[in-house]
Amino acid sequence: MRLPCRDARLIVLTISYYEMHIIGNRAIDRRIGENCVGRSLPEASFADVRFARDAWRLAADGDSVRSDHVPALFSIGNGFIGIRGPGEAAEAPKVYLNGVYERVPIAYHEAAHGYARESDLRLAVADATRPAILAGGVPVGAAASVELDLARCVRTERFPAGAAGIAIEQFVSMADTALVLTRVSFADGADVTVSPMVSRSPGSGDRAADVPNQGVYDPRVAPVMATSPWVDPQAHDKPGIATRSDRLRTSGFVVACGMREIGRRTVDGRVQVDFASGYRAATDDQGMDALTGILGAAAKRGYDALLADQMAWFADFWAASNVAMPGQPNAELAIRFALAELAMAVGRDGKTSIGAKGQTGEGYEGHVFWDADLYVMPVFAFTYPAIARAMLEWRISKLAAARDNARAMGHEQGALYPWRTIGGHECSSYFPAGSAQYHINADIAYALETYLAATGDRSLLDAGGAAMLVETARIWLDIGFHDAARGGAFVINRVTGPDEYSAIVDNNLYTNMMAARHLRFAARHGLAASLIDHAEAARMMRAADEMFLPFDDERQVYAQDDAFFRLDPWPFDTTPPQAYPLLLHFHPLAIYRRRVSKQADAVLALALMPEAFDPAMRRRMLDTYEATTVHDSTLSASAFATAAAHAGDGARAAHYWRVAALTDLNDLFGNADHGLHMAALAGSWTTLAMGFAGMHVEGDTLCFDPVEIPGLSDYRFTVTFRGARVDVAVSGRTANVSVGGGRPVAVRVAGEEVTA
Repeated sequence: MRLPCRDARLIVLTISYYEMHIIGNRAIDRRIGENCVGRSLPEASFADVRFARDAWRLAADGDSVRSDHVPALFSIGNGFIGIRGPGEAAEAPKVYLNGVYERVPIAYHEAAHGYARESDLRLAVADATRPAILAGGVPVGAAASVELDLARCVRTERFPAGAAGIAIEQFVSMADTALVLTRVSFADGADVTVSPMVSRSPGSGDRAADVPNQGVYDPRVAPVMATSPWVDPQAHDKPGIATRSDRLRTSGFVVACGMREIGRRTVDGRVQVDFASGYRAATDDQGMDALTGILGAAAKRGYDALLADQMAWFADFWAASNVAMPGQPNAELAIRFALAELAMAVGRDGKTSIGAKGQTGEGYEGHVFWDADLYVMPVFAFTYPAIARAMLEWRISKLAAARDNARAMGHEQGALYPWRTIGGHECSSYFPAGSAQYHINADIAYALETYLAATGDRSLLDAGGAAMLVETARIWLDIGFHDAARGGAFVINRVTGPDEYSAIVDNNLYTNMMAARHLRFAARHGLAASLIDHAEAARMMRAADEMFLPFDDERQVYAQDDAFFRLDPWPFDTTPPQAYPLLLHFHPLAIYRRRVSKQADAVLALALMPEAFDPAMRRRMLDTYEATTVHDSTLSASAFATAAAHAGDGARAAHYWRVAALTDLNDLFGNADHGLHMAALAGSWTTLAMGFAGMHVEGDTLCFDPVEIPGLSDYRFTVTFRGARVDVAVSGRTANVSVGGGRPVAVRVAGEEVTA
């Protein structure tokens, strides 16, 4: 079914109190042509990347440094420490630590059993990354320019201090996640003094208030807390070193940080003053002693040696993940930016994962959602497997909390992972669009399956992966049943799929398909690990084999859920532009009663499991759900891009891909200032590799089946498969593959075995 075509000038605002990855406050102007959709995404062009210096560097100067999204765009980090870029008010927070949070109560006027009672709230911490710089006895002002070198992930800021020529070069060490290194340089003889400094931890009233957004409150940024959560401050300054520690009142995290001068010299007429900054966060009292050791070790090695470590780390990273698009430097830049920011945001120690915004802003309070597993993890499974494994180890470490969550939700056995969390427990206060998204269990299982397929590393199953699979799969047997009214088909009722505009539905297609895959995977590995008996494995296999998938005979497509096509269509023709996004202007029930999709749902099933749909069905699915989707989530574009590629529609795939790739670089939706959209960044790479190039694994064979993409005739990328480095060069619908690393692997292109 096609909706009537109309011109669209859609005003995109911020979304509701429980929405995630929402499209923000940028006006969209796009003519909708013959193939009219429910609501169009903006056109995006690589020619318009505002801060592109070249294929490896972003740069901003002059008035552009004050652009709202510059602080997020020029963020640097290492998976633990995240430092926003310049350009925001001096009192605004800019340093975040992955996994460090306060526990705050959730207030309900009318609560019910099993509701989340507390939430995790990540807070900005004391800033030990910015030395005190005086020029002529006056503090230097805001940076006049900033550049981010993606090859090394080193940021350089320059200041308007006349002949002094003050510059700051800074990076967050990938080799030692406790360290930030800073080099301040200025003209020899200039009246400039530089010394270590640590700011106090942001407290009551220090955090930037929510920016007014056309009069609409923006819930994605946590409100200013009435009382500072930081207690027991201890600050110590002495010549050449400044340190501080603070404790979070409820969670008990003690954050110790400090800055030490580690070198001073004059080179080619410029003075260089080097600093090492360190962070430690734990619930013990050993922070200051540990910090002293961290800074002392950095002083012994020196700035240049630590910079060499940084360059070596990223040289290895880019060798395993680089992309190239001849003649399109801005497209190369966009994907490299995505990969670099993901690498700088994801935890690598198995104790943390990646939040929806990484450590680049206040958005979503630092919470980890299901897109960490479904969107981000596959990128690292095929580029830097050690990071992918660490992400899964973090999920495994939270299995006990997932069991607790399952009991709170009324399940006597099994484990149910929360929709949003940092510490492991559910933090969602709106269950219809949060906790009811049971598909997260299957998303985590899909991530583990993807990791095993890419790496062949079965040791993770013995390290808790198999137990996690079994515990999470048991939930499906608890909430589903074989319905005699449907010939014994296994049905799963009253859940929410990825589409939060269709809450608490029966037989969500995506959920049921992913659950079936999960059950088969768990039965196989649970039995092999002696975690289940043959009877339980048989129940899992029977449920998977008899899983009910709703089908619409009239449209000849799989239905998003049992009732989706029985609902009255959303009245797009009579909905004024200022009434978008819908959740800001309509009660949730008004939306739930209509046929409208917030984001890819059934289309996400097509993107992930194209083998389940024949080519004609893929096109019908794409057309049908494009007509109902308003794309109010930045998770949507890359899923539609990949699905369009699987449907053989290269032009449509390219359009959606550009939107995903440029969501933050071009600030397409006006909300990148709250932090970068990690899932959109990840989706820009997975669309290229798994959509355009058709990369997938069949058994032990790495397969490619490229789709011709208008405007992208040639491109190259590198992946890691079973320990081998695989270089892929695509031209139109052909691919040439070469394998390095000394490990033979099986490769197939367009159904033909190749010698790699």
